[in-house]
Amino acid sequence: MFTASDFCQRGFSALLFAALQISVGFVTSVPVVFADDNLPSLEPSSPQDIILPSEDFELRQFNVNDVNEQLENENSRTEDIEFEQITTNFNSYILDIGDTLNVIVQPPPGIYRLGIGDSISVIVQRFPDLSFQATINPEGNITVPLLGDISLTGLTLKEAENKIRIGLDRYVINPIIYLSLAGQRPNLSFQAPVNQDGNVIIPQIGQLYLQGLSLEEAEVRIRAALSAITTDPVVVSLGQMRPVQITISGEVFRPGIYPANSIMPRVTDILPLAGGSTLNADLRKVQIRRQLADGSIVSRNVDLYAALQSGGTPPNLRLRDGDAVIVQRREPGTDDGYDRNLIARSTLAVPQIRVRVLNYAAGGIGTQSLPNGSTFLDVLGNVPLDTANLRDIALVRFDPEKGKAVTQRLDARKALAGDTSQNVTLQDNDVIVVGRNLIGRLNSLLSTITQPYFNVQSFIRFFENFGSGLFGGGNSN
Repeated sequence: MFTASDFCQRGFSALLFAALQISVGFVTSVPVVFADDNLPSLEPSSPQDIILPSEDFELRQFNVNDVNEQLENENSRTEDIEFEQITTNFNSYILDIGDTLNVIVQPPPGIYRLGIGDSISVIVQRFPDLSFQATINPEGNITVPLLGDISLTGLTLKEAENKIRIGLDRYVINPIIYLSLAGQRPNLSFQAPVNQDGNVIIPQIGQLYLQGLSLEEAEVRIRAALSAITTDPVVVSLGQMRPVQITISGEVFRPGIYPANSIMPRVTDILPLAGGSTLNADLRKVQIRRQLADGSIVSRNVDLYAALQSGGTPPNLRLRDGDAVIVQRREPGTDDGYDRNLIARSTLAVPQIRVRVLNYAAGGIGTQSLPNGSTFLDVLGNVPLDTANLRDIALVRFDPEKGKAVTQRLDARKALAGDTSQNVTLQDNDVIVVGRNLIGRLNSLLSTITQPYFNVQSFIRFFENFGSGLFGGGNSN
């Protein structure tokens, strides 16, 4: 048996227990079961409307949607912070062994102000015993007869003279004082490499650990160290960058590891070293991976294509030693709005393409090296047109997605007359076939091939063998 008081006490405990469960994340309807089956269980009618006790024990409505919205906002803020950290990792140059810093320490422009290490000469007329020379010590003070230690750091020569005059005026009637700069403080500027221990040597200070810091962080640390001996402004810059090697892989002409020649290179500086991007590259998704000091890997995708489209500046993302640049392959069906001809004319693509020409009338097979972005008419300039049937020309191209050769019939007369649909842009390893009989034989042979080509090399070998079989050997232009 239990009394009404027991029932109220247990019911109130149940409400508090339900509130606790919801506060730690159980935002769905959770039944509360008591040990005594005679007591009713607390089951909210809807997971969207859970009843909780307020601070003054009045019941109020608690909406799950508010909690979900708050969680989404917190997740969004977390993602923003993570993205900002990744951006900082890619946009900041991080010091490492082999870097050299230029540290410039010099008085600010304008009227000269006294600092640590300056020597002054003070002449007191009528009282030669009070005349003296002194050097401002690391605490910024000098010792003056009768006055003891006084601070002159940051004062002009005139201000320092007045300060000493006012001090001596307590002991000497109307002192006449002449203060001059006897010796200017030494220039504390220096150049320091980051040694194998990750330290730089600061004159008069000693070693300072800087490995793994950005230039901005290093400047703060160096300025703090030099504050013991100077109050002058300190500017830190990268004097010489350590050797940088970047790994380039994916859809580039020559994947490999390349040294970067420029200070803090960009992706657009690196791609030409690897021969440029291939025809299948997707310059909208160029990934850069970097290993941080703690061993973790961060990555960023950069869109180089957007800058080509707009004529703007490519992403100003700086690379450092050990970075990996991965040029992604373009996925099938993602060509909408992707102008491969625009890329071919840029410095981001393979600079030269090789086009093979099989000419039945000329009796031979030749290879032409052309600038990337060249068109059908550029090839015709090297084909003897007087013996060629200009209306019987075919462009054969390897389609890597289909794994087979694709033939397109072209009319050279229309192309010469200005028909842009016939003056197509050529690609690396295209084959131009001139002559009706030759095109017929080729189409017949291609139609009998049921196995797809393994790669573009097998495609090229096929045409070399085809040309050799027809003409008894190839020649190269």
